[in-house]
Amino acid sequence: MNISKRYRIELNKISNHLADLERGHIYELTRTPGTPSCATLAKHLKEDIAALLDLIENDKPGVAEKAAMASKNI
Repeated sequence: MNISKRYRIELNKISNHLADLERGHIYELTRTPGTPSCATLAKHLKEDIAALLDLIENDKPGVAEKAAMASKNI
């Protein structure tokens, strides 16, 4: 099983949060409304990693697999 392919959407979401941190795209620096704070990004990362681990540990389908299954049923 190729985990990085099976859960690519979930991994991409985590990668995007990390990219925001790397670029300094956080409210504390930009003061741009709608930009997440460090605390919000940390919360999202914790939740997304926990959700991904649950999918992997319980052999559940990721978003990409669910979409593929749904498109076959149309």
